[in-house]
Amino acid sequence: MVDRYMLRQLAKPLAATLLLVLPALLMERLLRLFDFLAGAGGSASSVIRLLLYLVPHYLGLAFPAALFLAVYVVLARLSQDHEFDGLQAVGFSLTRLSRPFLAVGLGCGLLALGLYGYVQPLSRYAYRAAFHALTNAGWNATLVPGEFLQIGRRLTVHVDRRDPADGTLHSIFLQQRDENGREVLTTAATGRLMLSDDRTELLLEMDDGQQITLLPDGQASTLRFAGSDLSRPFTQRLPLFRLRGTDEREMTIGELWAARQSLNPPLGRTRLDGELHGRLVRSASMLVLPLLAMPLGLAAKRSRRSVGILVGAVILMVYQQVLQLIEALGDVGRIDPRLGLWAALLLLAGFAIAVFRHSNRHPEEGAFDGMIAWLDRAVATIAGWLPWRRGPAV
Repeated sequence: MVDRYMLRQLAKPLAATLLLVLPALLMERLLRLFDFLAGAGGSASSVIRLLLYLVPHYLGLAFPAALFLAVYVVLARLSQDHEFDGLQAVGFSLTRLSRPFLAVGLGCGLLALGLYGYVQPLSRYAYRAAFHALTNAGWNATLVPGEFLQIGRRLTVHVDRRDPADGTLHSIFLQQRDENGREVLTTAATGRLMLSDDRTELLLEMDDGQQITLLPDGQASTLRFAGSDLSRPFTQRLPLFRLRGTDEREMTIGELWAARQSLNPPLGRTRLDGELHGRLVRSASMLVLPLLAMPLGLAAKRSRRSVGILVGAVILMVYQQVLQLIEALGDVGRIDPRLGLWAALLLLAGFAIAVFRHSNRHPEEGAFDGMIAWLDRAVATIAGWLPWRRGPAV
């Protein structure tokens, strides 16, 4: 009965945190995608598709924070409402109350293993392939008069205005660049967009124009034309995207293990070991987070909630940075990433178990009370210095 009650209390903040944190993480990338693809002529549906491919990546970032914050909020509410005191009075210790939270942590760890091990690698490759297609594909015939439009990587177009009656383009400017460094500037008074005979390309026919060719050695040539004898294809043949597996972050756990055991691995074994064990360690960390969040939640009864959340956020951030540093050092061959990653997890687990046992034996005096009390006083002092907290001047 108590376990079901705890699970119901945990479900709401866990879902709410994910629904708040995940969109916040996606918003910054969404703005960048809109800005980039608007200049490249991409559609809104293309941006949404790319954003969906990014959801597993940002979900992996939000998942540990959501679990930690949900457990913290539940314990803080139980403590402040004296429900925890009542449960202790009838014989429920902190160890007994931790069972449903540890079960949720184990379930989240298994979900994280599937997310980190299989969903994220495939979605990362799908995102890169879709982004490659959008940035290298041909133009979709969308022109905004008065704006410079980047089509592919080597063509820039500007049109002063477009006649809505017949679609005639006025005051056309083209800038083309090739791989040899040659640059071609073309201007025309008018022009029209047409389909090629095989209906596979959009062509721009221009009238009354001039073309300037600039060579890498500084030489220039000029060509004038009066009729529509020059046509510029606006579509390009899309180069094939590389096969999946050249980046260890695009490989599933099974593929990483198979590559690690092969005689001629496609990548360095330390890189494969760092990626493989990094995912396993991050998944296993989900089981440790409730043990760390529960003592912080109990300490919230004697201090502000925001201070406890700040302490937890700092611990998680430092832990994540340590894992990334170990993986980076393993990539360059400085250390064995397997030993470093699992040692970091054991240190976090040992710390979490120590503070949990202290809170279980001495619930009236949490392991973080001294630190949180000091931070609480510091926050109150800084808040008192803020101008908006002062009264009106006399």
